[in-house]
Order: sequence, then C-alpha cells, then structure tokens
Amino acid sequence: MSNWTSASKATEYFMQKTELQSLFDYVAIRQLNAKYNRYADLADGTSYSNLFTEDAQFNIVGEGIYVGREQIAARCNATTTAVHVTTEPEIDISGDTAQQRVRMLTVLQDGKGTRNEFVASGWYIDELKRTEEGWRYHRRRVELDLDINAVVEKVK
Repeated sequence: MSNWTSASKATEYFMQKTELQSLFDYVAIRQLNAKYNRYADLADGTSYSNLFTEDAQFNIVGEGIYVGREQIAARCNATTTAVHVTTEPEIDISGDTAQQRVRMLTVLQDGKGTRNEFVASGWYIDELKRTEEGWRYHRRRVELDLDINAVVEKVK
C-alpha cells in the first residue's frame, strides 16, 4: 500500500508541476505579445526583432515575408504612426514549442494627438519556440480582414 501511495504522490506532484509550468509559459507568451505591441508602436526595430528567433519568418500576407531579425527590424522601423492592439490569445503549448492565434487591430494616429482612425483587423497566427532568451516568435503570419494594399497606403 505504501508503494502505491508514494507512486500516487509522485504522480500528483508531477501533474501539479506540469500545470504550473503551463501557466508560467502562458503568462510568458502573453508578455511576449504585450512587448510586441509596445515595440511596434514605438517603431523600436531592435527591441521588436529580438522578440523573434534568429531565423524567424514574419509573413504579412500579400505584402511581404521578412526573414531574420535584420529584415524584421527594418519592417518595424518603417511603421511609425500605427497603434497595435491584440485580444485574448488561443495558445497551445507542447514542450518547447507553441501555437498561437490572436485577433489583432491596427489604429492609425493622426500625428497631432487629436484623432485615431481604424486601419485594419485580422489575425496573427504564430509558431513560437522556447529559447535561452525565453519564448520567441519563430513564424508569425498576419492575415488581414481588409485589402492589404489599402491598409499599406494608410500607414505610409
């Protein structure tokens, strides 16, 4: 009976530890999303690109695919008047990788501090990896609900 009890306690401990790790991972990915929005809004390409793995791909469907931190940083630096907003993510974590789908909204600031204008909505569809730096975007795909050409014209 004592062996069964010890095994049961070990299993319970392992399950609690696994659940706790899942919660830590979930929060870390949420923080990654928050930093993404902040650095994108600031057009801080260096900090922004460090949220991606070294070999990341950032695909804005219909606009371009940016590969590696240098290209991703340059893309971020090119957008200086947009405000990025994301909603609650759907996250599926499996060990050191994760899948995420999160609704996004983009708003354009008028530069005078008097008005914001809705620009686009869509989805971020992500593959993430746990790295020594923490969770990072490995593949990020942006699928807009609106025509990409009209959106790009607005944010130039």
